[in-house]
Amino acid sequence: MRHEYLSHIDILRALAVLLVIFNHLELPYFNGGFIGVDIFLVISGYLITKNIESEVKNTSRFSFKKFYQRRVIRLAPTFFTVMISCCLAFYFVLTTDEWINFLKTLVSSVTLTSNIYYWTLLGDYFSINAKSTPLLHIWSLSLEEQFYLIWPLFLFLILKIKSKFYSILLLLFIILVSVSVSHVFVLSDPIAAYYLLPSRIFEFCIGSLIVFLPKKDFSKNISYIFTAISMIIILFASVYINKATIFPSYIALIPCVGAALFIYFSSAIGDFNFLSQIKYLGKISYPMYLWHWPIIVYLNINSIQLNLFISIAVILFVIALSVISYEKIEKTIKNYYAQKPKNTIKTFFILPSLIIIFISLIIMQRDSSQEGEIKKLYQSKENPCLDSNLFQECLFGLKENKVNIDLLLIGDSHANAQSPIVDILSTDAEILGYEFTQSTTIFLPDTDCVRSDKSENERDYWVKRFRERNDLIQHMIKKNNYRFVVMGGYFTMNYCMYSNEKQKDSKKAFFEGIDQAISLVLKAGAVPVIIQDNPLLKNIDINCNIRSDKPKQVCRYDSALHFDHIKSWNLQLLHLKQKYPKLLIIDFTDIICPDGFCYSYFNHTPLYRDTHHLTYTGATEIGVQYLKKYRNPFKPHDQ
Repeated sequence: MRHEYLSHIDILRALAVLLVIFNHLELPYFNGGFIGVDIFLVISGYLITKNIESEVKNTSRFSFKKFYQRRVIRLAPTFFTVMISCCLAFYFVLTTDEWINFLKTLVSSVTLTSNIYYWTLLGDYFSINAKSTPLLHIWSLSLEEQFYLIWPLFLFLILKIKSKFYSILLLLFIILVSVSVSHVFVLSDPIAAYYLLPSRIFEFCIGSLIVFLPKKDFSKNISYIFTAISMIIILFASVYINKATIFPSYIALIPCVGAALFIYFSSAIGDFNFLSQIKYLGKISYPMYLWHWPIIVYLNINSIQLNLFISIAVILFVIALSVISYEKIEKTIKNYYAQKPKNTIKTFFILPSLIIIFISLIIMQRDSSQEGEIKKLYQSKENPCLDSNLFQECLFGLKENKVNIDLLLIGDSHANAQSPIVDILSTDAEILGYEFTQSTTIFLPDTDCVRSDKSENERDYWVKRFRERNDLIQHMIKKNNYRFVVMGGYFTMNYCMYSNEKQKDSKKAFFEGIDQAISLVLKAGAVPVIIQDNPLLKNIDINCNIRSDKPKQVCRYDSALHFDHIKSWNLQLLHLKQKYPKLLIIDFTDIICPDGFCYSYFNHTPLYRDTHHLTYTGATEIGVQYLKKYRNPFKPHDQ
């Protein structure tokens, strides 16, 4: 059964895919461009419902087999082309560990479970892992296929209802339940809310609802007005919504309703002949979606900065690949299917999937003995000291014949990652140290931290956690006779809104907290030490020096970017040093940024395990180099 061509749907598809691509290219004003995926889900819900409803209406029956055959012919050719191309391209640039992880994502992609895989293993869609995961975007395709598995049967039952009014009520009920589920998920498990089908069902159903709405003969003027309004809603959402927004939840209704209005009203406009190029982008939107993210990841892991010129080149390259995929692969397979429709699912989906899974498992088994070689370079002391109350395992420095702890290292995960530096200095000074670090917990006495990136239900927990740890640290400093208290942290990151009894301004509360911390340490008879935070890694892959044959020229960025970023913090640090002459500052910036550039490695050793945490081996190397360049701050001046 042939379906009518819907030109307005291709216009919406083009808008959706461009929003996603612009967002992934990190172009200005497209922070919420990921709503393009939500628009695609509305389109899918609309088309699948319209096609099934039309088939049942015209033939009085529905073939599940033919439905899934059409899905395979529509999606499989370009899908497997991209999968195989990614295998060939990334094999030569990924490390052993990365390659094994890639194969795991490949298997999850062909088994249509990648959204579940990323939910359970990868974590936050906006995390650093995303930028080095070539098949991350396949999660939405897996989500759609899972919907396709359950919706035809459910829809077939809905179509048994003679009254469209009751069908609309049922769909509205499903939408309401799914939005509620989505909101509950966002508050309790935002990763599950983003990836899993239950919290996305309402987006498909909004598309389905359009099919059951009464058809009205709107004038072209009315259609143009509401189509324009729908476009404004979608574009507003792409600017207003960002990665910090509660999403999907009820916020996702904004782009979804915008897409629904566009579909409902624009159908009366006609063929959109004046937008023929845009319509063609809609035709190739599916291959554009599949191709764009692996290309961006390839650039990311090769430390190629996405400036405006590169972004334009990426868009043109994606369009070119998509045209080839659509014209030479999709159409060819579609014509083949028209002549030989038998065994379509086996030939074009099951067989290539089994081959990919089989080969991937063999390669993973073969390479598993080498897995961990790179991981050794990125080993950190997160376990067991970070977020723990362990004692013996978190001692460092000179342990032999030592009874009293001379040095306390406190702070967040940055302090934890920098602990090898403090360990080397402590060992050289023959003192015993103890690490007591907790993620997102810079030592700020009597100060509250409200995490802006956490849901409302989680915020009270994080406030309590921050306050309790710092109250305990205060008690430790007052009770024990430490010689040194070393404070580390992500001092330039505004992940908290800080406040205290006197100060509600976050920035001022933060600086007052640091000031109070130093004063408290001095009153306890210890020497306060601040270990300057390491530069952030900008536009450089953590494995850059391993991949590049010219790391000296490639694996670096202008140090002026770093110093501009920490300008305010450095001024505050200078003020604190003037106010408290006994304050010591350990600054190893010139080891990472020696000649006007900041590097991702030192002496062939990767320094970073992500964009802002040092590796264990990298921090150790920094500690060794620091002792060669500077006097040990933990030693008496006469030594």
